[in-house]
Amino acid sequence: MPFTMKAINVGEYVLIRHEGRLTREEYEESTASTKRLLDEHRWNRLLVDLRGVANRVPIADVYYIIEFDKEVFPIAKIGVVFPPERQEDGRFADTVSENRGVHLKSFVDYVQAVAWLTDETT
Repeated sequence: MPFTMKAINVGEYVLIRHEGRLTREEYEESTASTKRLLDEHRWNRLLVDLRGVANRVPIADVYYIIEFDKEVFPIAKIGVVFPPERQEDGRFADTVSENRGVHLKSFVDYVQAVAWLTDETT
């Protein structure tokens, strides 16, 4: 599954966009690259765009991914954009994140996610 990363200077965050089938292993690979880019810019904001992901990520993997994020990005502010049909998965991710102490919030609207991540009001 391909992923793309980009440093967004306006708002100082890293955007990672996943497409195709998302697996736990591919997520770990993308996370390592993302961590290097965040460190290079000395930023702590990350936007993960899952709207292009074809499969539904298993619940156990959602829990694992959030635990993994807690280790890799302990002080990061993370916005995750889910496709509208997977909004319930986003709510689950929000609950797990809150319970695990991860600063993560899910969205189905890309513009709202950017506004929250960059502390701008829309």
